[in-house]
Amino acid sequence: MDIILSIDLGTTGLKVGLVDTSGAVVASESSEYPILSPQTGYAEQDPDAWWQSFVDCCSKLRESHLTHFEQIVGVGICGQMHTQVHLDNHNRIVRPAITWMDQRSSGIVSEINRDPEKKALVFQETQNLATPTYTAPQLRWVKENQPDAWSRISHVLIAKDFIKYRLTGNMAMDYSDASGTLLFNIKERQWSEAMFELFEIPRRFLPDAMPSDEIIGAVKQEASRSTGIKAGTPVVNGSADCSAASLGAGMVDSGQVTLIIGTAGVIAVCSDQPLPDSQDRVLCWHYCLRDKWISLGVTQTAGESLNWFKNAFDQFAEAGQSSGDIFERYNNATRDIPDGADGLIFLPYLNGERTPYWDSAARGVYFGINLGTRKAHFIKAIMEGVSFALRHCVETVESLGMQINEIMAVGGGLKSETWLNTLGKIMRKPIRTVGSPDTGLVGNMLLCAQALGLNASISQAVARIVKYHREIHYPEDHPVYEKQYRQFLALYDDLKERFRNSLM
Repeated sequence: MDIILSIDLGTTGLKVGLVDTSGAVVASESSEYPILSPQTGYAEQDPDAWWQSFVDCCSKLRESHLTHFEQIVGVGICGQMHTQVHLDNHNRIVRPAITWMDQRSSGIVSEINRDPEKKALVFQETQNLATPTYTAPQLRWVKENQPDAWSRISHVLIAKDFIKYRLTGNMAMDYSDASGTLLFNIKERQWSEAMFELFEIPRRFLPDAMPSDEIIGAVKQEASRSTGIKAGTPVVNGSADCSAASLGAGMVDSGQVTLIIGTAGVIAVCSDQPLPDSQDRVLCWHYCLRDKWISLGVTQTAGESLNWFKNAFDQFAEAGQSSGDIFERYNNATRDIPDGADGLIFLPYLNGERTPYWDSAARGVYFGINLGTRKAHFIKAIMEGVSFALRHCVETVESLGMQINEIMAVGGGLKSETWLNTLGKIMRKPIRTVGSPDTGLVGNMLLCAQALGLNASISQAVARIVKYHREIHYPEDHPVYEKQYRQFLALYDDLKERFRNSLM
């Protein structure tokens, strides 16, 4: 069976997998690299560390699975969005890469968003609100603060595109990562001259943008010697990591949703046209599929809320005396807690909140503690509070005119049967849990196989290979949750001014 070498270049580490065209991950290796913070608010990385991690992973895979490694017919890739690599006219790295986590351009972003005309122009051209996450304001910061480095820049590549360049010698970007630059008109699928002018960035810095499922080059001899991949192996354009993960979870049709409960909670909604949000609540980007877009809602601390509780209050975990999986014990402890946790409500805003508030001042709250409240009530309330926040994300997207029909769910949080059923009752939509834990690697394979002509269509391939563990659906009202959801929303409205005042 044909093997795709699948690369997922994450924020803290890189994973490389050998994925066959049935969707099975035959083997994978991973390698970590640091986030560098030379000053408060900075978050940088060394692009050479990404490449070395990739070389090391390839070496381990060749050693452990030589037969499969030699069957590689193509290379697929996804990676962290927004993160930028600066190259000079000899294609040498000028300075460390600035990652999506970096906040140094906050002043530039604030200046734009305070100017009604500039803010309106950004939304008109990109369908989004300027934030320090995006590539363009970070580039503007380099221009204003590091003139020597700026004078030497000839090319700017997003993280995964640097790996593609090292493999092939060619520079290219896909529509999903172009969406994360704030220089791209996602509706027209072309670079925005108005945005290059606004941010004072030369258009020649950025490569051409193309669909994710196009071959952009082949592995060159020098890269073959470093990685062991056969020279001439096709390399596909690839996509942003969130898009590849959603595709690997089976999201191909308008109205489908991928929901991830990891450290954060993310919903990605597929649509046949852009759904810009003039209220700046939801992100709107191009998807990794042609003629598809995604709207994204983010809950800042989802699984992290339960992890916080464990670290703060579980004395056995603190003492290192816990036996077995503490989260499984949490699941068991909450089985007998009634829906609604006997009136206890949790606001999961432990580090601010994104969708729909984008409020960095918001904080976590337990509301409704009484003399009968036990430890298990607090745990169940976390599961319910995060589920309420995710429902709010879904309803925010639906308010833009999109009817959401089904949810594909991935992430460690949903290993809990209690949490999964709680989410189902609160969402009141069909939820299917995805079988593969490596949906990003699978998504890369699907895009690469499509580019190579190995699939008749992405939709048919997804129907064939994406498997689901179970499906739940609670379409009827659960009065206790409907009542508490309204209370959950009202609590933030009541407290938002107090959140802000508490930081002054």
